[in-house]
Amino acid sequence: MSEPKTRARARTNRIGRHLPTSGGLEKTLRFAREQELETVQIFVSNPQGWAAPVIRPDAELFVEGVREIGLDPVVVHAKYLINLASPDSELRERSARVLAAELVAAGSVGADFVVVHSGSHAGSGEEKGMERLVAGLAEARQLAAKEAEADGVTVPAEPLVENSVGAGTQLCSTFDALARIAERAGVRVCVDTAHAYVAGHDLSTPGGAREVAAELATTLGERLALLHLNDPRNGFGSHRDGHERIGEGHVAREGWVELFKGLAGVPAVMETPYATPETNAEQVRLVKELAGGLPLSRWGV
Repeated sequence: MSEPKTRARARTNRIGRHLPTSGGLEKTLRFAREQELETVQIFVSNPQGWAAPVIRPDAELFVEGVREIGLDPVVVHAKYLINLASPDSELRERSARVLAAELVAAGSVGADFVVVHSGSHAGSGEEKGMERLVAGLAEARQLAAKEAEADGVTVPAEPLVENSVGAGTQLCSTFDALARIAERAGVRVCVDTAHAYVAGHDLSTPGGAREVAAELATTLGERLALLHLNDPRNGFGSHRDGHERIGEGHVAREGWVELFKGLAGVPAVMETPYATPETNAEQVRLVKELAGGLPLSRWGV
């Protein structure tokens, strides 16, 4: 693949990645500084278990460090187990309660957003699944508002619904479906580029990426709050999830350039495989170059 051409335009997309929190949030902040991140995503609980998150003792330290570094936005990824669209009422209720707790815990560390998967209708039909998803988001936000007041958290984070790969009975693999959920639930969304590609949105070439960016801008507009910037490991239309580092998957580097050109100002967080500290930092620098250059526009748009 050829290197992207130098462009005169200023970069407007803030670039970051998902960072681990094992070892404490102070260590997370150190990683953010070393990699020169401008935005960051973390977990506030075990994503593979149902245990609700608790307010961390190092939350204030993290909030202060985020302010010093200038990380914006701060993003939390919700548990993978959550399924607000399920026909199983017990699972739906548990999902809403846990998402509410994560919205509050995210707010305590100064996070702006919590990304939550759109879920699966499990064979009950897309429309019924979407209705349940909308209701579940509303319930989680109501519970979060009450819990935040009780816990002394000023503002709970905002949920962002993420697009799926479209496997089986998963919801929101198309941008139209994601837009309908955003409109009906009054929320914003996160678009994962690897999910989009394997679901049938071909951003692998410059022309394809321009079309995808235009469709996102037209269909979602300001509802698009975040990109999960992942190079797809699996083939176009395969409906199989899998992330590679940027430049190592199916998307040409000029494809990323065109995607960023069409989505000015949308922050991007990588969820790509970890490597050495040097490789991690190189990935961040590469994406900044693809998005328009290392300096970030002082105007941010």
